[in-house]
Amino acid sequence: MRTPNYDAVVVGAGHNGLACAALLAKAGLSVAVFERRECLGGAAVSEHPWAGYTVSTAAYVCTLLDPWLIEELDLEGHGYHAYRKDPATFNALLDGRSLLLGSDGAANAREIAAFDKDDVDGFARLDALIRELGNALFETFSDAEPRFDSLPAPVRTALLQPVSELVESHVSTPVLQAAIATDGIIGANAGPRTPGTAYVLAHHYAGRALGVPGAWGYVRGGMGAISQALASSARSCGAEFYEGEAVRRILVRDGAAHGVALASGREFSAGVVVSNAHPRTTFLELVGPAHLDSGFSNKVREWKTTGVAVKLNLALGELPNFRCRPGTNAQPHHRATIHVAPSIDYLQQAYEDAREGGISKAPMLECFLQTPTDPTLAPPGKHILSIFAQYYPYDRKDGWSSAQSEAVADRIVYLIGQYAPNVPNAIEARQMLSPVDLEDRFGLIGGHIFHGELLPGQIYEDRFATRTPISNLYLCGSGAHPGGCVSGFPGKRAAHAVMTDTQKLLGSAR
Repeated sequence: MRTPNYDAVVVGAGHNGLACAALLAKAGLSVAVFERRECLGGAAVSEHPWAGYTVSTAAYVCTLLDPWLIEELDLEGHGYHAYRKDPATFNALLDGRSLLLGSDGAANAREIAAFDKDDVDGFARLDALIRELGNALFETFSDAEPRFDSLPAPVRTALLQPVSELVESHVSTPVLQAAIATDGIIGANAGPRTPGTAYVLAHHYAGRALGVPGAWGYVRGGMGAISQALASSARSCGAEFYEGEAVRRILVRDGAAHGVALASGREFSAGVVVSNAHPRTTFLELVGPAHLDSGFSNKVREWKTTGVAVKLNLALGELPNFRCRPGTNAQPHHRATIHVAPSIDYLQQAYEDAREGGISKAPMLECFLQTPTDPTLAPPGKHILSIFAQYYPYDRKDGWSSAQSEAVADRIVYLIGQYAPNVPNAIEARQMLSPVDLEDRFGLIGGHIFHGELLPGQIYEDRFATRTPISNLYLCGSGAHPGGCVSGFPGKRAAHAVMTDTQKLLGSAR
């Protein structure tokens, strides 16, 4: 069957694929986007598992979305809007104390001084250092040829540390240490005492989407609103979308990609193919090892992509009533990231429990209540509590049956109930996503939220290049620099690579 020709085909409509498609279409290329699911956005999606609720099923907060993309693609004109999350972090303790930190320096000082007055200045120095590290990373996120040694030597040295060392050298209060160190282990199959986790911390402080370096926010309408804005921008520039159409194979001839074959049997030819899929999916399934040399195939097979996180979404009849800050009326701590992480030792033990194929007995919990900021996400008086929990490895020895998954959800609810006793009885519905569910639903191989570890050995030049060993095939997903989180940088870098190569080709033809 004769099929349409396109200048560019994008495989997968995650947010990076959408960003790439929008930029290519804006540049005047004919673009088609193929997405196996019936909805766009990949893991950055808003769904409706229960009547009246809009849930950010997987990705849940925003900071790293490229400000250049927001302006270049007029995302605000296409419906994107984010609210700064302030206060930023809330750590509850079982002894009735708590720590609440945000943008108010004086309030932060009071909160910290209640534990240790000496930590007030230490925290200020540490916060400035982390933001400096984040800024240094941000400046390299758009680099066409990223190299770790392009960073200043003191920055590289700091990033290669365990996040525990970076934090403990500045502050001594256990809960304050943990409040900061959690961002060094999010999504990582590593503990806070693992070398290189300081890089993960800095990566999470590199965002500027909220206008303040390192600030995080909630997206109006949930995280899917980012994807919808990107798709709307792409459509306005002429991109075409094929939803519910899985790509079965990337067509390769004489070492060059020339189109895609769908599971339905249809084939589409294209000048270039851009894959938003995980590197293993792209190279081992869609391209096939026969078109790759053994060294590259081995890199793909050996890529560390074992996820350790689960996502639990809860519909609540009322806000959590924390023992340390009582009340079900909306209060500042309800708008913050809510951590169950009393100390670095607690976090390290959670990792140690899981590292040999088990699961955490006392996991790190990172919880978010989007509804006090955006009440349109739930029916009046109702709320959504999203919980990101570690460590629950994809490859746990006893597997991930439905019963195993629900048992983990039960344990998480029980632990939250120790801090906010009303939560278990306030739950009206719940949605549990194990690492296996994350793989099946969103194509996150191994359940890894970043398309592979974001640690030294898999960052910068050691991550997968945008230009692949197959001519005319580009990688635009989180397996490419700078890696995970909802940023759009890999999509932007792929679009720029395509346009650069196209201009060179046209120039040589003249």
